[in-house]
Amino acid sequence: MVTKVPLSENPKGIKIYAVLWPLTGLAGIFLGLRIYSKTFRRRALWWDDYFIVVSWILLLLSCCTTSTNVLLGFGLRFPQIPPENFDVFWIISNISGFSSVLSVACSKTSFAITLLRLTGQNNWMRWFIYGLLALLNITHYLSAIFFWVSCNPPAKTYHPDIPGECWPVKFTVNFSIFVGSCSAFCDFVLALLPWRLLLRYNMYNREKIGVAVAMSMGIFAGITCIVKLTTVKVLEEGDFSYNSLPLVLWGFIEPACTIMAASIPMLRHLFKNLRHSSDDDSAREHSRSPSPGAGEEHAYAREQREERFRPRHHTTGHHQQKGG
Repeated sequence: MVTKVPLSENPKGIKIYAVLWPLTGLAGIFLGLRIYSKTFRRRALWWDDYFIVVSWILLLLSCCTTSTNVLLGFGLRFPQIPPENFDVFWIISNISGFSSVLSVACSKTSFAITLLRLTGQNNWMRWFIYGLLALLNITHYLSAIFFWVSCNPPAKTYHPDIPGECWPVKFTVNFSIFVGSCSAFCDFVLALLPWRLLLRYNMYNREKIGVAVAMSMGIFAGITCIVKLTTVKVLEEGDFSYNSLPLVLWGFIEPACTIMAASIPMLRHLFKNLRHSSDDDSAREHSRSPSPGAGEEHAYAREQREERFRPRHHTTGHHQQKGG
């Protein structure tokens, strides 16, 4: 039986709620608009869409499990957490970390697949992106698996009190920094590749720049990853519950930012269609409602046309007769 810890007694828990749930909702809005944009244009969903949907589901799972841990005491110092909560606390912590790491891998895999669709017959670039995908997924999936196998027996990863041995904290920190560095490297490279890819497309320069900028939003995911790397050292400080708040928050911000960045390029079509639809409505409204004074202008133009085509009088003959 677990004991619920009131949020009023857990200030760090309040911060976790204030960051995780708004970010999850915002990433969900971007994802929903991305899917709507495709269905609005009657485009079929592709693998990149499926991967990013899975990424958001994993992000939501991480948000739910971390929020549950806050109710168990996550954010307090270990002596302040009710002892009966620890059995559930460590299992939920592993699930939260596991799903967060996989969410990062799926969101960045989604964007890489999108770029693969743009490469066409450019073989060297395709193989380069395949290499980035291999590096990204191997490192992140290993990192996710280590949540469950870093101790002998494995059950010690979520039951720290049972006899056994775990990997040194120094190894965990160094491997986490290595994985984060690979992730940031892939972010920056994938953000720069669109500039190279779009050169071969027959588009206006302004359009090319707009698309390239939209597809380079992953640079922000790389920045959040670098910031997260600066927080990994907290694992060496002990008291994971109290000291790991920055690591948990930035570990959550990274996949949320990647989901939004990977969705932005797809939203350009939606906003463009909405803008054109608005312009068409304005044009139709303008044609139905002439501006003030337009009636007088049309009447004057009609009179000018009538005057132009009106037969001339033979005034010259008349003057000659009078003169004669």
